Amino acid sequence: MGWKKRLIAVLVLLAVLVAGGAFFYVTHQRKTPEYAMSEITQALEKHDADTFFRYVDVDGVLDASYTDFMSGALQTEQPMNDEAKGAVESFASMVKAPVLKSFHEAIETYVKTGVWPAATGEETEALLDPSVAMQKAGLVGVELRGVDRVELHDEDATAVAMVRVHPQESDEDFVLRVVLAPADDGHYHVTGIENYRDYVVMLAKARRSKVDAYLTETASIVAEHEAAMREAETQRAEILAAGTLGNNATRQALQDLMTETILPDWQARKAALEAIDAPDAATPLHRLRLRICDLYIGYAEGYAAWMMDKKAATIREAEQKLKQAKTLEQEEKFLTKRIGGES
Repeated sequence: MGWKKRLIAVLVLLAVLVAGGAFFYVTHQRKTPEYAMSEITQALEKHDADTFFRYVDVDGVLDASYTDFMSGALQTEQPMNDEAKGAVESFASMVKAPVLKSFHEAIETYVKTGVWPAATGEETEALLDPSVAMQKAGLVGVELRGVDRVELHDEDATAVAMVRVHPQESDEDFVLRVVLAPADDGHYHVTGIENYRDYVVMLAKARRSKVDAYLTETASIVAEHEAAMREAETQRAEILAAGTLGNNATRQALQDLMTETILPDWQARKAALEAIDAPDAATPLHRLRLRICDLYIGYAEGYAAWMMDKKAATIREAEQKLKQAKTLEQEEKFLTKRIGGES
């Protein structure tokens, strides 16, 4: 055989090998769980919803994870008795359809845009609010750190991908056991998460830890402030006992008490609270405390002004703020007990 014929034979053989390799890749390599996970990762990076939904059975995963999600979401990081658990199960069954619809829409929005839906602000339907639901489900703020490995189960052709994630609410990574199975077209797709309940429990513990830390840190601020206010009230009583509001010296002493002691203390308390990063579960309490500070600051400023201008409107406005502050303080005590797990 001449060298030209041998060259042609070699080229033909190479072409056959390349074609065979390409055929093998198309018919086999693209129908592996590893390929599916790669496609899902790229789909998230490129905001390719069509590819994502091809390789993730979103509705199936949501349906399979619903019970785990609801038990964690409705418990709100607090223990429940048997009666409460029964009520949760009943409520969960009733709202399953709209909650799953909300989840599906939120996931689709995230895949397409890379941003979770914004909160609606409707507190009465908080659980159905996509942003709240995704937060409680442990999806918002989660960093995908890669796939550690993929285990193939020969007996039923299913696979489990060890997907390492890092939720912003926790100080540690978590490895999700993502289940994949062949679809009708032979491609693998995600059908569930084996250890989603464990993930929910881990997040609940992380949230509980942050709430406890917040309560401990703010308790010292509140205790120090309340001690200062008790002392200030004693001084106020002594000033009034020694004189009358019609006396200029008495009014000056009361104004000095407000501007030099009470007002600065409330301002310092607000500043100390603002410096604390409150966890989501404690945000309502944190905002309430700041509102109370604002009301007491307004009261102290108004009372001090009344000592000089003696106008009824000035003291009326100041006392209205004081009344609002005292009302909110009762709500503050209730919220503190509730997020602290007290009955």
